[in-house]
Amino acid sequence: MKTITLLLTSVVALSSAGAADDPPNAESISNQDQAFNARMEPFLKELNLTDEQKPKFLTIQKTMSARWAEFQNLPADERKPKQQAFYQARFKELEELLTPEQMAKYRAIRARRTAGANTTAEEKRLPNVRLTKIDGRHWLVGPDGKPFFAHGITHVSTKRAKFDFAELSAACKRFGFNAYGYGCPPQLKHDMPYVESWNHLVPISYYRGKDNIKFVDVFDPKVQTRLEAGVKANCFRSLSHPHNVIGYCWTDLGSWPLDNPSGRNWVDFIRGLPEEAPGQKAYKTFLSTWDGDDEARDQAFLRLIAREYFRVVGGAQRKYSPDHLIFGDRFDFNTFDSDVVKEMLPYVDGIAIQPPFRAPFPKEKLDEIHQLTGKPILLCDFAIRFKDGDKDIRSWKAEKDSVAAGKVYSDYVKAAIDTDYIVGVFWCNPVDTTKGFGNPGVKQGFFGEGLAERPGLHQAVRALNVYRESMTPEELE
Repeated sequence: MKTITLLLTSVVALSSAGAADDPPNAESISNQDQAFNARMEPFLKELNLTDEQKPKFLTIQKTMSARWAEFQNLPADERKPKQQAFYQARFKELEELLTPEQMAKYRAIRARRTAGANTTAEEKRLPNVRLTKIDGRHWLVGPDGKPFFAHGITHVSTKRAKFDFAELSAACKRFGFNAYGYGCPPQLKHDMPYVESWNHLVPISYYRGKDNIKFVDVFDPKVQTRLEAGVKANCFRSLSHPHNVIGYCWTDLGSWPLDNPSGRNWVDFIRGLPEEAPGQKAYKTFLSTWDGDDEARDQAFLRLIAREYFRVVGGAQRKYSPDHLIFGDRFDFNTFDSDVVKEMLPYVDGIAIQPPFRAPFPKEKLDEIHQLTGKPILLCDFAIRFKDGDKDIRSWKAEKDSVAAGKVYSDYVKAAIDTDYIVGVFWCNPVDTTKGFGNPGVKQGFFGEGLAERPGLHQAVRALNVYRESMTPEELE
């Protein structure tokens, strides 16, 4: 749906004129062709289309532009389904015509144009979110120039639930939330600071399940080009409200350690590539100078994989969004590999952690991470789950009810606020949804059905956010 919306928005810009009652004369046709060609020039230049691709690509674009005017004359109830079906078919044609690298560049150009058109002059003048230290404590600094500790909800854009974004925004603000975590929908990026992220560039999140994890040959120049184009597209997604971006996160809970919950690892993948693959050649070169046991060998090569991955992804992030904070890959305690993280450090300003969904606040473990990295930490996805009737709430030792969960959650976040390197905490999920990826059980949300209040939990969060405000300096020193 996001892709279709993006295409619909872009096609508006491609249309040079609405429907006319009289046939256009030769001069107007010539002018329209010239204008269309001018709009297509960036695509032809950046996509590096072959002579065979160019006429097919232009035909698809002209078809989309022409049909846009026709759709506007249809009744609203007929227009949407017909538009969706039409643009889905055209987008499929583009995916069949273009290479994956070209398709990623195509999305980036569209995103750049759409974002640029939606940015007001006032927004362009606002400063981006940044980090500072006050009395030895790390703080985020918002576009208003004031320090803040980010507290909000992740996954607001979830497709597994339906709710009105305006109503959700109002509800969040009633409870004192001041930010959105990753998974913020376009409709709310103007509303409060938010975390920008992706999770499909390299789909290695362990919760996808063994059969859905897809490692890539990070030593392959073609793969590197695709990764850079993906980073570029993601950066341009946020250009409509750049001042509200707290920072960028990358892959979520990646299967980095050699021994991880997915049962697969990146070293085995590279080792299994064909002889002519760039990754296999890199591995053979590594082996030619290696002298040590097998376990140490694999860990050493894992670090080389991480070095190459972060060089490409981190370098592209700095290139296309040089003035925003970067939190990098999101880790939990099961996926945190010190060697991997050390290779990420040159490219990030902070560390994104998803701690276990249980109390107490894991200060000892977080202290270790902070001491290793020297960076502030964002707890990007956390919640205290609780029993709720006969719902299948699958969690380690769920609290007995929402009242108990409210107390435990409040104590946890207060401990985070009192820790000088934690800069934010985000509750996982706005409303109850399915688990996703074929997993059974309910992924519990902060709000009840219809954004209803959770007894005890919501009162505790209101008081917690008052505490957060009382602990936040009013101005920079």
